[in-house]
Amino acid sequence: MSSRARDRRAGIALMLVLVLVVMASVLGMTYLSVASIKLAGANNLRHVSRARYLAESGLHHAMCLLRRDPAALKGYDAVSPMGPFYADGSDDAYFFYVTGTGIPLTYTAKARGCSGGVTQASSAEVRLSSRYKDQLSNLGPIAYWRLGELSGTVAKDLAGSNDGAYGGGALLGRPGALAGDIDRSVHFDGHDDRVDLGRMDLSGQTLTIAAWFKAQDFVEAEGRIISKATGLGNSDHYWMISTVNSGGNMRLRFRLKCDGYVYRLTATSGDLEVGKWTFVVATYNGSRMRLYKDTVDVGSRSALGSISTDDDVNSWIGGNPSSPTDAPFHGQIDEVAIFNKVLTTDQILALYEARIASVEILSWDK
Repeated sequence: MSSRARDRRAGIALMLVLVLVVMASVLGMTYLSVASIKLAGANNLRHVSRARYLAESGLHHAMCLLRRDPAALKGYDAVSPMGPFYADGSDDAYFFYVTGTGIPLTYTAKARGCSGGVTQASSAEVRLSSRYKDQLSNLGPIAYWRLGELSGTVAKDLAGSNDGAYGGGALLGRPGALAGDIDRSVHFDGHDDRVDLGRMDLSGQTLTIAAWFKAQDFVEAEGRIISKATGLGNSDHYWMISTVNSGGNMRLRFRLKCDGYVYRLTATSGDLEVGKWTFVVATYNGSRMRLYKDTVDVGSRSALGSISTDDDVNSWIGGNPSSPTDAPFHGQIDEVAIFNKVLTTDQILALYEARIASVEILSWDK
């Protein structure tokens, strides 16, 4: 083979090599570009999925608050939602707010989740309901004042014949203790407000008194939740639940007269707080008095005999019957009930938990 032919073949081979190098380079760059696009797309999808998850977490958070305390959601809106609530220690977060629909106990919850610069939104319409009234009524109270009147002077006894009379200018129609219930409560001014229950008596050797209250302050340390008494002295009482300053701590107190002797029980634990709904239950089983605060046993003592009666002595909610200005309670009282039996700890717990509303999801926009 001539030298010219060899040079021509070498040139062709070199050109083929160069072409292959160029093609490999182009294909490599294309592959990297496609891989980068795929990676970016996968990351974007991951952030979209996570933001959606966070938005739905926000809705669940909103519904949890609605079930327990709808008032906590007031003042938040699309411009100023609740949040941010962060997830997993990252910058990913969710926000939410709740608005009324104009239909009682029906709300729209809206939330948004944010992840890696991606935002997703979700909303749900829900309706609240309460089982508290039915659950308490099924336990068979002998008296039950819901204190939910919006006007008038009568505090209706739903279980018996002991309707009360509002006095002193008690403020009706205040927000109640129960979530998911349009029923209201009464505000007592700490001066002379009360509900006069008349000369009702309790008898026998078993008793339960239950009530919800929210103190505005404890200026009157021994504000009466409910009381049947002729004066402020221990021996003047037939039965009573109040607050009391015990060693610098605000606690619950329960008095009960049995066979003419007044037994006094002051809670040994369970400090009371201003501005917080509290569930108080006092029981007597014929040999022992007991106090519960939010289902927790906060004190007990021995007592003996039948509950003393006197149909010439009045009973009041929110004050002591001896005088409108004797030990008045300052704050709200709601859902007062009396039983002629001892509620079990399970029944007390069930009542307490019934304060939390049930939620029905009407629609969910994912």
